Amino acid sequence: MNVYIDPTSPDHLGNALFKKNPGGDPSRPWRYTKEYCGRHNIIVNTIDFYGKKKPGNNDVYVSLEHTSFLRKLYWRIGRNRNYPTNINLNNFAKRILIQGEPPMADPAAYQSLRALFKIYDKIFFPFKSDGFAIGKDKVSGLRAGFYQMGFSRDEIPVCQKNPVRKFLTMINTNRSPRNLKKILLLLSLGMKFQYLGYKELLTERIRAIEFFGRTNDIDLYGYDWDKPLPFPYWFHEKRILKAYKGVVQLKLQTLCDYTFSLVFENCALPSHISEKIFDCFYAGAIPVYLGAPDIEEYIPKNCFIHTRDFKNYEALRRFLKSLAPAEIKAYRENAHSFLQSEKMNPFTLDHFAKLFVDAVI
Repeated sequence: MNVYIDPTSPDHLGNALFKKNPGGDPSRPWRYTKEYCGRHNIIVNTIDFYGKKKPGNNDVYVSLEHTSFLRKLYWRIGRNRNYPTNINLNNFAKRILIQGEPPMADPAAYQSLRALFKIYDKIFFPFKSDGFAIGKDKVSGLRAGFYQMGFSRDEIPVCQKNPVRKFLTMINTNRSPRNLKKILLLLSLGMKFQYLGYKELLTERIRAIEFFGRTNDIDLYGYDWDKPLPFPYWFHEKRILKAYKGVVQLKLQTLCDYTFSLVFENCALPSHISEKIFDCFYAGAIPVYLGAPDIEEYIPKNCFIHTRDFKNYEALRRFLKSLAPAEIKAYRENAHSFLQSEKMNPFTLDHFAKLFVDAVI
């Protein structure tokens, strides 16, 4: 069986999706999955390998992000001429979508769920999809699934025991400038986002940075924070830029320099738990979390600090400042115990690889 993966960027073609990056290893889950599939006689390549040999009756197409034809054409013309734009998906025995981003981060992919289910035989969302709806479109429980990208149990950097650390950081891409415009556009077109009962957190990041920036308590890293903020946050720009330290090349190494890290998901959807909190566990930075309302069903509360437990950021700041070294050590030890426990199983590389194999066969 041959599986062809359509990645989220033309930069990942030529099987670059599976290659280790010197600045980190975000490709590890896919590299592990490719190796795991190989042990089950399933050959996995990126989509540009399709057609280099005679197509088979059991070929499977897997998309990591639902992308429009125009965007694919732009990728081919402007970024990588090897990106195929003329593949007929009907020639595949099965078509699967593993949607990596939630609606708030990639609203365009969720404009019409009915249209998605006409294209794909199976769709996986990065959150529990039961009852999820946009307008009149509801997710079919028969063909929709939930997944968590695989993480390692043993990715513990030496710096976890770093005794000298600064106070607080946040490492995030500033998605708000481009995505809020898309969301407002969709709303203006009559797309009713019922999931907005779970509020977006893109602007909450700005409010948190602005607060902790007043007392010079936070160092901010990531892409696009030097770009204009959305209305009505224009007046926070000066304080945001003062806290901004640029883009990091080695995320875990940077986290090792801090005692606490603000971990805010893109939006608060059930079970939507990204890599951010795990990065903190690996680096020994205590996560100050805001996101999935049901996170405690998956990760023990003694591993992180829940922002929802505090009435405002001033109360949160006082709590963080009051923690004794022994209490901070306990959070780190609890996180390490969680990584080695059975509760970690749904988040592991092996779990994700098995789910992938079950989906394609």
